[in-house]
Amino acid sequence: ELRKYKENEKDTEVLMSALSAMQDKTQHLENSLSAETRIKLDLFSALGDAKRQLEIAQGQILQKEQEIKELKQKIAEVMAVMPSITYSAETNNMTPVTPHYSSKFMDTSPSSLDPNASVYQPLK
Repeated sequence: ELRKYKENEKDTEVLMSALSAMQDKTQHLENSLSAETRIKLDLFSALGDAKRQLEIAQGQILQKEQEIKELKQKIAEVMAVMPSITYSAETNNMTPVTPHYSSKFMDTSPSSLDPNASVYQPLK
């Protein structure tokens, strides 16, 4: 009977040791899972920030593209009313420069448009 008791006590110690090891492993897994969850939350937060920054940058690009389009339109309007002779600003004496475009199709008759006018009204 004493031998049986000692075997049971030994079995109990083995089981308690196994239980303690399992509890340690469980605690370690819980800690690892908690750390992994924090990392994932940080990554999702960073992803959200990156998406917002990308949306802002895309909005700025669209705005700049619109500004470029408007400036190109203004340049085209200015070029349409420019005289066929331009002047070089490279020298101090403002010498005429040959235009970089062909003027053989341009009407060379004097224009009645005022080059100093700020706005032109269309004819009705």
